[in-house]
Amino acid sequence: MHNNRRVIVVGGAGGIGSTVCRMFAAQGDRVVVADFNVARARAVAAELEGGAHDVAAVDVTNAASVDEAFDRIEAEGPASVLVIASGGPQVHLGQRADVATLGRDVWDRTLALNLTGVFNCLQTFARLRLARPLAHGRILLVGSTAGAVAGSGVDIAYVAAKAALAGLARQAAFELAPAGVTVNVVAPGPVGTPEFFRNTNEAIRQEIAALTLFGRLATPEEVGAGIAYLASPQADFVTGSTLPINGGVHMA
Repeated sequence: MHNNRRVIVVGGAGGIGSTVCRMFAAQGDRVVVADFNVARARAVAAELEGGAHDVAAVDVTNAASVDEAFDRIEAEGPASVLVIASGGPQVHLGQRADVATLGRDVWDRTLALNLTGVFNCLQTFARLRLARPLAHGRILLVGSTAGAVAGSGVDIAYVAAKAALAGLARQAAFELAPAGVTVNVVAPGPVGTPEFFRNTNEAIRQEIAALTLFGRLATPEEVGAGIAYLASPQADFVTGSTLPINGGVHMA
């Protein structure tokens, strides 16, 4: 139990995000399921343990949408924890999209969703927490091992966006430390989310699973456990760090 904190999970309707919502709700926190897909966000919120959970419509690529959603959440009760689990590749695994062939529109769309969108959420939450500090303030970014390991099978735009999150977290951690807010990244390897299974076939899944030392995909719950630790009081002294949860992809 963590004293009934309020937690915003951006991308809360997704595979990792919805799992994180359930984990926070199960430990007694009040969750705001924030997502572009409001219908799915409502479905996730309806299944959460306990009460007093909320839903917020947010388009992370639109700064005004983020400001509006976060300001409304703040007015109803400030959140001490922000998890940004939105985003994803804009090129399906198995499709060719290397440095010489990737469309500029795909590059722009990928960075808007996976980097600028993260910054929009981080900036607005930082503004609110600097104006009204709370105990154990937390910002958790969901990155990817693809940002640190070449040849993971995803496109170069996604790699660039996820690699940038480590630097973003370090600088934000430095700037927000006086307000007692920690900023960290969780960097999963391949995760068996519903989105992953929808966008891959069995041959691709086996090829990707073989990249890990254990020959399997991570579960969303394993990623969520890392987020839960970094959001806990036990992680008060951890900031500006990246936690790989990748089954040893970098060693396989």
